[in-house]
Amino acid sequence: MKRILQDLNRTAGIRGSMVMTQDGIMVAAALGPDLEEDVVAALASALLTTVKRSFNQIAAGESLSELVLTASDGKMVFLDLGNAYLVVVAKRDLALAATMVEIQSAAHRIKNRRASTVQRQTAAAR
Repeated sequence: MKRILQDLNRTAGIRGSMVMTQDGIMVAAALGPDLEEDVVAALASALLTTVKRSFNQIAAGESLSELVLTASDGKMVFLDLGNAYLVVVAKRDLALAATMVEIQSAAHRIKNRRASTVQRQTAAAR
């Protein structure tokens, strides 16, 4: 999984990426040297929790498939992986439309990798 994140980070404008569970536990991370894992994970967890709770209160449902936040110095992109999220930290000037293909491709590869791992664990338990 870390290899997929490292490959994604080679995309121009991406500063780092991580996979975290819906309850905020970091599964894997590949962040640039200027990003602290604990800080990014805490911010991502707080944002996801708040947005999901707010959506639920306005009867929009708690399911969040994609979220893009743009701030003065950067962007954060969240993609739902099923029981986890891909979180991407990017530069503010990132051309998101062109880069979303790379981000979605990484999310797809992570989902497939996780499904394969679960299948192998289930087969080994038998």
